[in-house]
Amino acid sequence: MALSFLDLPSEIRNVIYQLLLTHDTPIQAYTFQNLSPREHTCLNLHPAMLLLCHKIHDEASSILYGCNRFQAHPSWLTDVTFAVYPNRPIMSTRYIAFIRRFHLRVRLDCDPFYTPAKLAEAFSGLDELEVEVFQTSFGASDYRVLECFSVVRGVKRAKVHGSVRKPFSDWLEKIMQSAVETALSPRNSIFFKTSCFEKPPGYFHHTA
Repeated sequence: MALSFLDLPSEIRNVIYQLLLTHDTPIQAYTFQNLSPREHTCLNLHPAMLLLCHKIHDEASSILYGCNRFQAHPSWLTDVTFAVYPNRPIMSTRYIAFIRRFHLRVRLDCDPFYTPAKLAEAFSGLDELEVEVFQTSFGASDYRVLECFSVVRGVKRAKVHGSVRKPFSDWLEKIMQSAVETALSPRNSIFFKTSCFEKPPGYFHHTA
């Protein structure tokens, strides 16, 4: 008697799900600042298999959403999550709850729409968080927007890169990867007095 897919051991089914539903392709994401990437991203995934039956859907959903990296909205964070196209967001809170890996672009020279409390709620305890930092004019902004992320805790792998000094990015990565109960170092500590927290070279402040 021939075996069906569901007759296979769960370990083998999970391997098949991994092959069909996960990728390690760097995503050229359509963002609200970059609406036309130079190259289209082909993820070569097969999510249609989730439509085969309820059991496969339930087993494979956690792998499709839990093992791939998704884009967080630059203003609404995980409330509007997408893979490549922001106009095709994941709206189901059930699926968003599976997601453990996020990429977020942070602009330094604009006030954020989110609060530190919202950042902590959205990103604490993730498997991976990549924060890509940019600004319209190099050296024109300080790191006050990034300091909002210092409330995030318990991330297994945090990466902060882009228009940010390495001492600051190293500090923020360490903070976000620290245990949930870890307190933030006071602003008057020796580390906070180092030059990496001063305004970047070329920073200027307009006065009336």
